[in-house]
Amino acid sequence: MVEKHDEMGSIFSFIKGQVDKLPISQSKKNKMLDQLLKLKTMTVDAREPRIALVGRRGSGKSSLINAMFGQERQYVSSVKSGTGKGKWLWYPSDAEPKIRLLDSRGLGESEAPTEEFEAETPMDELIKAVTEEQPDVFLFLIKAKETDSRIEEDLKELNKLRKIVKENHHYDVPVICVVTQVDELDPPHYKQAPFDANPKKKQNIDEAIALMSKRFKENDIPLLNIIPTCSYIDFDESGNIEYDMRWNIDLLSDYLIEALPSEAKLKTAKAMQSQFVKKKFARTIVGTFTAIAGIIGAEPIPFADFPILTGIQGLMIVVIGFIADKEINTKTASEFIAALGINVGIGLLVREGVRAAVRFIPGAGLAVSGAVAGAVTYGIGQAAIAYFLENKDIDQAKEAYKNANKEYKNEDIDS
Repeated sequence: MVEKHDEMGSIFSFIKGQVDKLPISQSKKNKMLDQLLKLKTMTVDAREPRIALVGRRGSGKSSLINAMFGQERQYVSSVKSGTGKGKWLWYPSDAEPKIRLLDSRGLGESEAPTEEFEAETPMDELIKAVTEEQPDVFLFLIKAKETDSRIEEDLKELNKLRKIVKENHHYDVPVICVVTQVDELDPPHYKQAPFDANPKKKQNIDEAIALMSKRFKENDIPLLNIIPTCSYIDFDESGNIEYDMRWNIDLLSDYLIEALPSEAKLKTAKAMQSQFVKKKFARTIVGTFTAIAGIIGAEPIPFADFPILTGIQGLMIVVIGFIADKEINTKTASEFIAALGINVGIGLLVREGVRAAVRFIPGAGLAVSGAVAGAVTYGIGQAAIAYFLENKDIDQAKEAYKNANKEYKNEDIDS
């Protein structure tokens, strides 16, 4: 079986080769290649994210992993400190590496963990881990009921870790603060999401957020956001979700992807169980491909840009299939476009006809042609999301294509 990255790499090499052959100036080629390089970083060069979870014992690190990825893969101890030696591990397993996680003994623990550990303190373990391997993001976890406790030492240690990463890896690690277990805040009887629907619970959640914002400012730690969450989820013996009280996990997952480097976003979106997050990132991908198609389509190079646009649209479908965790290759992508009823030959002539019809209007031909290329690409992308991610049938995908194509053209005319 051809690996997805090999498939993406082959398509990208084809596209780049076609751009190199275009009969245009080098400066225009460089403009296209710059955009393609961004695309390559996000797709062909995609790698697994490296996420460091930091927080005290009982702050819910393992529970958060379970909640975000929807699988009971991590041992959760309800009494003693569950996680032993600070270590980078593959989630869900070494045999199925999707996410690189730094799991560590909780800060501030008094009991020895139930797993084996090596270093004398949790901080020693974390320093060793982040020196060996650079984290992409820190998730700092704090229980909602402990935001008013003394956590100055924890934040000082977090700052120390950030400085060590910057010194060793020349990378300024972003931080997201996750306030966990908001279901335990008063009133205790209110145990249903959304937790901020209850006025008293919302007031206490807001106070917890305000306290953490103040603490981070006092310790001069740049913060992307503070997100209150509930990770409570139960699994049956078969590993299926039996009870689900998760709240704001989609929001956290969305912020997490935004915080990551470009090359780590795609595989994170694929690993997430949240369909909301997958679809949102897929729409971002479609926007990127559409913009590039518009730039290429706007060049006055009749017929020469056709293979490039076709390659870009094919790569876009492969990437959306990758996010959906479905086997998509160039053949499948071509079959999908054909199933949508898009006749690429007619589409080409229409675009060239547009160029010819407006050639007497200074500057207009390029813009209109680029709009047509962008509209077709945008429509195909939205159809692929409907079909591969939303599991709609081909007729519904066709409708999604038509609506998106029309929507793009209308927005372009308005602008």
